[in-house]
Amino acid sequence: MSKIINSSFLIPLLPLSFSLLIAILVFSFNRTMNRLTKPVSFLLINSMLASTLYSSFLLYRHVNGKFDMQPFLFFKSNFIINFRLDESSEILLIISGLIALGIMLLSYIKLPRKKGYVMYLTSVSAFFGLLFLYVLSSYSTNFTPFSF
Repeated sequence: MSKIINSSFLIPLLPLSFSLLIAILVFSFNRTMNRLTKPVSFLLINSMLASTLYSSFLLYRHVNGKFDMQPFLFFKSNFIINFRLDESSEILLIISGLIALGIMLLSYIKLPRKKGYVMYLTSVSAFFGLLFLYVLSSYSTNFTPFSF
């Protein structure tokens, strides 16, 4: 059970990492990436779908618990993020994931694919990734800058 809890950091990581990757590619190859609206939409929507499905899997398995993650291991800092999984946070993750999927699918269907479409979809994915991170966090981070 602890392996499932420890792998739940993938829920916010998938949308955030794909949106960061697409944003870097847009800033590097602006003209080319604005033409590739369908593959970008496919990647971002599937990352959001994977996060939502994993959240529903966690709810189905009744996974509860807390775990700590230290994202900056190579810096000598004591920045630790506390994640909390319980039934209410899993339901909030599923609801916000379904809302994100609805927004992204409606945007894919209804919006014209012009210049700002790729950055709009990237922004939506990054916003909901940060929302997933907020829902999973236990509202307290232990931050002591650079203790040697």
